[in-house]
Amino acid sequence: MLLASSLHEASTLCPGKPAINSEDGVLTYAALDVEARRFASELVACGVHRGDRISLHMRNGTDIAIAYFGCFYAGAIAVPISTRMKTPEIEYMIEHSGSSVFVAQSPPTDDLRQALSRLPDLRLVLSKDLERNVYSQSETTAATLSMVPADYPAIILYTSGTTARPKGVVHSHRSFSNAARGLNIWGDDVVTIAMSMTHSMGLALLVASTAAAATAIVVTDFNADLVLDAMASGGGTHMVGVPAMYRSLVTAQRARPRALASVKRWLVTGDKLPTELQNDFTRQYGRPLHEFFGTTETGMIAANLACSPERVGSLGRPAPEVEVVVKDSNGHSAPAGTEGELVVRSAAIMIGYWKDQAATAAALIDGWFHTGDLACQDQDGYLWFRGRKKEIIISGDENISPQEVEDTLYQHRSVREAGVTGTPDPNVGERVIAFVSCWPDVTVTANELIDFVEQRLATYKVPREIIFLDDLPKNSTGKVNRRALRDRYAAAADNE
Repeated sequence: MLLASSLHEASTLCPGKPAINSEDGVLTYAALDVEARRFASELVACGVHRGDRISLHMRNGTDIAIAYFGCFYAGAIAVPISTRMKTPEIEYMIEHSGSSVFVAQSPPTDDLRQALSRLPDLRLVLSKDLERNVYSQSETTAATLSMVPADYPAIILYTSGTTARPKGVVHSHRSFSNAARGLNIWGDDVVTIAMSMTHSMGLALLVASTAAAATAIVVTDFNADLVLDAMASGGGTHMVGVPAMYRSLVTAQRARPRALASVKRWLVTGDKLPTELQNDFTRQYGRPLHEFFGTTETGMIAANLACSPERVGSLGRPAPEVEVVVKDSNGHSAPAGTEGELVVRSAAIMIGYWKDQAATAAALIDGWFHTGDLACQDQDGYLWFRGRKKEIIISGDENISPQEVEDTLYQHRSVREAGVTGTPDPNVGERVIAFVSCWPDVTVTANELIDFVEQRLATYKVPREIIFLDDLPKNSTGKVNRRALRDRYAAAADNE
């Protein structure tokens, strides 16, 4: 159940088989294992001990795969950080996780270097300073696998929720191994990783591929033409993407068809699959998209493998070894067809939120994880998504906390009130919209506020539109009513 065990076993069984095929080149299982052990040795040489957190600020490719397994070999806890994040976000994750080492692929920008200097106990390591050399396994000093229990923390994955700051989802070696196993990857498969490996799904694909001794085609940055060319030339069998990715794949394949007979299954997650996209994709590729649903905290919850016309848009049936209950407002099991909160239990569920006992206790009750998502289950056991209790905004494959964007807007001296919500977008699922009221006698333009947020948050979190109001609607407790703002925006759009 240890995450590094699968790499060690694959390197023993098929040392010359390609583990990763990326823009960086091809890395065999033997080479990946040696490099991961060397990375672990470097961590130990830096004074890293079991349980220390290692921030990985890296893009998709061989380097991040080596770093992950190096952390696992050393008994350290990997803390992946997207290269799309801005300095305040990066600083928060490093500080909140208590990371002792920050691994970056390129020298930090001036503002990031200044932020890192405020963390005196943090050691900066550039991957270019760890140039690869030829090592034999006997020359490495990485910690032995037996020193790390299967239920020991392995990863902290930061994810946006309803709070202003991202929560750190902690997975053990055992729980994340189980989460990856749900993807059903086999040794003769060639898995395409087009989603960021700093996110749970991208990492799960890497772990699943390695556990099966399969080959992973790793795409540095998503580009539909590059993905299709790589899958056609490399014999790709599986891909997981979000609806926005598949829209691009439809357009790219229509413009320049590729031979993709090797593909066994196209999987879509991250947001509801529109019927028209399913139809367009099926016409173009001759195969349907298989929808599945999961969270960072739980791994896969349900999958729609039948893809019959009457089931398009369904999340599917509960995945093997996953228990699912739809609970009403009283906490009782809801009858078929009745909306309620989706609650799940499995061996893939996180062990908790990092440094947040209250959030852990609220989400994990008697072994059941309360997703905060609303769904109903039909007579045949298929789940249908009905909304997000948490009010998160899903744009592409990213979860965005409205409160995080609001708190950033409040940092501007002109903003008196701010309310952020999402509105449907055909390309990315939802786009961010902000409503703002200003202090009297203060003027500011929408572009100025957008630029202000863009300097502080990742680009995908930046509002695409700012709407100024004299006052924002409130609920009974005096809080800004995001649902009322969303409804107001939709009504205005309908009247145009």
